[in-house]
Amino acid sequence: MKLLYDLTATQPSPESKFHGGGAYGEVVFFKMLEYLDDFQMYCIYDAKSYINPGILKAIEQHKIPLFDINTKSIDSVIKDNVIDRAYSAMLNLNQNWPLDSVQVYTTVHGLRTIEMPFEKTILCYEHSLKQKIKDILFMTMAKDLYLKKMHTINGRIVRDSRIKTITISNHSLSSIHSFYPETREFNIPVFMTPLPPPPSFCHNEQYVNQTDNQNQASIETLNLKEREYFLLTSAARWIKNTLRAVQAFDSLFSDGTALSYKVVVTGVTDSRIFTKKLKNPDNFIFLDYVDRQLLLELTKKQYAFIYPSLNEGFGAPPIEAMQYGIPVAASGSSAIPETCGDAALYFDPYSVTEIKNRLVQLLNPKIYEEYAHKAEIRYKYISERQEKDLVGLVEYILK
Repeated sequence: MKLLYDLTATQPSPESKFHGGGAYGEVVFFKMLEYLDDFQMYCIYDAKSYINPGILKAIEQHKIPLFDINTKSIDSVIKDNVIDRAYSAMLNLNQNWPLDSVQVYTTVHGLRTIEMPFEKTILCYEHSLKQKIKDILFMTMAKDLYLKKMHTINGRIVRDSRIKTITISNHSLSSIHSFYPETREFNIPVFMTPLPPPPSFCHNEQYVNQTDNQNQASIETLNLKEREYFLLTSAARWIKNTLRAVQAFDSLFSDGTALSYKVVVTGVTDSRIFTKKLKNPDNFIFLDYVDRQLLLELTKKQYAFIYPSLNEGFGAPPIEAMQYGIPVAASGSSAIPETCGDAALYFDPYSVTEIKNRLVQLLNPKIYEEYAHKAEIRYKYISERQEKDLVGLVEYILK
């Protein structure tokens, strides 16, 4: 069997330099390499965009044919190489996939554009008056039109019987069934999102736009002490709701509580979003996208991980923190409770006060130890399920 693997899904998207769907695609790719005795792999990518060097090294090592979509169409790759099947971790139908010529498998990570298309804090992330007016129109007069458009776009994948859809959580599956009732008759398997690849596979300094000093940063050069800082990630995207969490921390510091702690915020492409009304700036460290090695170090040595996201199809970052026995406080929305189980302190992500209350709880040594213990148990359970599901996913695609 000949399979075409879509590496464009692992490359940076217009919305984010690094995204969970891309990491997911990388993990599946490396797992598939273990099955090369059973099938022949071909790959496509975008030569104009960053790609993980570890992937290119593996392609060279295994002598896998690689095609640039800028010079050769997907249709031509499929026809010229008599491809039987294709897989994309995030299928982009704008790439003109020949669905009548090849069986396409894809993973739908969630329906955020329908579940959570807009929220008022998005205006805080815009600096252009024109863009703010545009957002307001989408949230008011044009809301129904926009939702109809997003419903159509998502439906192009989940409704098409020529595409074998896979999803990553029971929440995402129920969302697909809710918005597209006809899909309840389809066989859409759920395979839990695997943990991201280790740093050895992620030499991704090209993801970041930072000074050399920041690229070489460590918790020591950032003047951080182990277990004396909280961590927030993916701050560039409004959907991650980092702004409300920063406001909760700022209020906590203004009360004189936890002044010995810092808050590290990563993925910050514009710090003005967070610093404009900040009363305790010395307690915060805002970083752009950081490389995987530094993120791992920050994750291991933090005091607690805060995950205020408004919408997730799975929500892997809390599980990454739990791997090291780190207590988690998280939003109680979408798939996050399914992922974190009883191992997280949950809050209403729209309430700055409630986020602050959970932070106060985490400062209680007894509660802290309770959730550190729960974190280790939850990670063990989820990681075992993730490994099993990763094998199941690859075998489902290749069978």
